[in-house]
Amino acid sequence: LVVIRKSFVFQSLSRTYLIKRFSACNLHHATASPNDQEGRKIETHLFSVAPMMEYTDRHLRFLLRLISSKAVLYTEMVAANALVRSDDKYRFLEANLGVENPLVMQLGGADPIQLKQAAQIAYHGGYREINLNIGCPSQKVAGAGCFGAALMREPNLVSELALVVGEVTNTPATIKCRIGVDSLDSYDALSKFIGLVSRKGKVRHFIVHARKAVLGANFSPAYNREVPPLKYDFVYRLVSDFPHLYFTINGGVHTYDDVIEHYKHGVQGVMVGRAIINNPYYWRDIDRIIYNCENPKLSRSVILTKYADYANSIEESQGPKSRRALLKPVLNLFHGVPNGRVFRAQLDTLIRRADMPMSAVIATASECLDDEILHLIPPQEGLI
Repeated sequence: LVVIRKSFVFQSLSRTYLIKRFSACNLHHATASPNDQEGRKIETHLFSVAPMMEYTDRHLRFLLRLISSKAVLYTEMVAANALVRSDDKYRFLEANLGVENPLVMQLGGADPIQLKQAAQIAYHGGYREINLNIGCPSQKVAGAGCFGAALMREPNLVSELALVVGEVTNTPATIKCRIGVDSLDSYDALSKFIGLVSRKGKVRHFIVHARKAVLGANFSPAYNREVPPLKYDFVYRLVSDFPHLYFTINGGVHTYDDVIEHYKHGVQGVMVGRAIINNPYYWRDIDRIIYNCENPKLSRSVILTKYADYANSIEESQGPKSRRALLKPVLNLFHGVPNGRVFRAQLDTLIRRADMPMSAVIATASECLDDEILHLIPPQEGLI
């Protein structure tokens, strides 16, 4: 892709030109030959939603599918040892694959035998793409668990882990990692990690969070999302130095402009995390802007109605214990609009009424919102 200054692109070029230039088809042909099966697969990964613990469960994924039919979704990270040892494996695999695909299972672990067993369970559960977590900085994972970002110090082990997963799925595992860990944070170290894992582990797609991980009990996941500086240039250099591989960039992406800016540097995909949790309806134009396809074009009212029906069905099958988890995905659906905070407060109050089904909770809470906000689809975001 030709690098064009952002100001020139967004001030001087038409929407039609940008859509043509950055469409899925054009990005695919810029990065892979027509006969490259992996390239065609990567084409779907132009835009993805990051795996986030306590967020990207099946309920949020159902909501996001009402907003975009194309974005690639990820499960929360599933620890391999927990999945293998559990007597209730279904709770780790819960998904409506017919609705949620394209969906990627993310696994975490450092034991090749155990990880292979976990991959087999996931594969038999219907998951066809498995991603390995080599980037989580939490003390529980990278400290006591000795996996996640701690594994960036162990590229040979990461390669072995990727190989055993690839054997199960008959397709290369993907890796989500950081640009470094602690003092192992030079571009040279990152380049060596990518080179070795791609060669020995047969990994072709790396999702790279453009911050290093700082490990230790004093450094929380929140710290690691905000304090270590973003070094996008590290990922852009990987694109240049490994033209036979595929790179998705992650970290600090908040707008469509941010997404397009990264594409101009040659990355094959962009992954968004907290920004989609904080304001999910902002991203209603993913399919049009990123994939050059029709959007679902659903108003917030329609999304609420469909989600309420879904929530009722889950509550009927799982009981009241599911109510809080079902509420979480819709909390920010009215981010930044009049009475959006009142809507959240009403949800929090009404959910405590055990006699009120989820659909009634949502419908009653939404009564504080203007009809225009509920029923109209706002002008399209991003490129106009």
